[in-house]
Amino acid sequence: MIEFKKLIDAKALYQELDKIWVAKGMTFFAIDYNGKRVSRKYRIGGWKDRLMSWHRLPSQLLRVGIHHLLPLKNGNLLVVVKRKLYILSSEGKVLNAWSEFKGNKPVHQGVCVTPEGTIFFGEYVLNPNRDMVVKLWRSVDDGMSFEVVKTFASAEIRHIHFIKWDVYEKCLWMGTGDYGEGNRECCLYRSEDNGVTWSLIGQGSQDWRAIGVCFTEDALLWGTDAGSCSDTVHFIRMDRKTREIEVVADFEGPCHGCASYRDGRAFFSTGVEGGENELDRFSRMKLLVAGRPVNIWQLEKDMWPLILQYGVMRFPLGSDQCDRVVFTTMGLKGHGETVMIEK
Repeated sequence: MIEFKKLIDAKALYQELDKIWVAKGMTFFAIDYNGKRVSRKYRIGGWKDRLMSWHRLPSQLLRVGIHHLLPLKNGNLLVVVKRKLYILSSEGKVLNAWSEFKGNKPVHQGVCVTPEGTIFFGEYVLNPNRDMVVKLWRSVDDGMSFEVVKTFASAEIRHIHFIKWDVYEKCLWMGTGDYGEGNRECCLYRSEDNGVTWSLIGQGSQDWRAIGVCFTEDALLWGTDAGSCSDTVHFIRMDRKTREIEVVADFEGPCHGCASYRDGRAFFSTGVEGGENELDRFSRMKLLVAGRPVNIWQLEKDMWPLILQYGVMRFPLGSDQCDRVVFTTMGLKGHGETVMIEK
């Protein structure tokens, strides 16, 4: 039976074999798997952002703080905060600050670095009237400049959900949402030329609406993100050869996290966001066992309103090169913003 324990009050943003990059407010650093700090402390942003992020409650309400962190191939660090992306040297010097994108930040799996070092950045905007153009950005010079590689016209999609490198097919996958006539905004795309062109693989139902995917040798796996509509939340398997999808199981709430590991395991988490199709107020952790998701851990939503923070469990990026499960609990009872680790 898998068990988890608390490691530190922080957010886990990126996982490596020997360390975990975590953030507290506008400060980030690396810790080992015992919770000991193993890097210098880095601080970014102005005094206003640092003041507003001193405690998790104002930080979560105002969406202030560090949202993404990825090590780059040249040793620099990519850091995303509200409405800005920074490239920092290993000594903490700001080498570039970029803010051309729309929205506060990408969604959790909306930033990707390929094995060759190319950076992808997907725009995530509320876009309630579908009158905004949504862009996928790319950098081929370690984040010193960005170019648009795909543009979605207004009313084509609402926003980009994820972009992820596939170690098996050596390609990129991108997901979009949320609704549209005939659920046309829910799409899965694939690119095998470093994001220059994209093929539409699936579209037209909430089953194509994902916040991320897990990869196995013969399939793509995801949970649907239909949290605020009446559709049942599903666990989906897409066969790599046929590109056909199969509903494997129902979830109790929208899927907010997924991560695969070097040892072949895959984990999925459901969240609490107040949708009519949610079973209850519990966020759940699931392990894939014999092709089906099995509940292994759960926590109830905390007392604070959903506008402050949904109740979620989120995995750091980089898990596919690691063996030990790490995740962050947010908006849950006794676990407002806590890094948890597999015992």
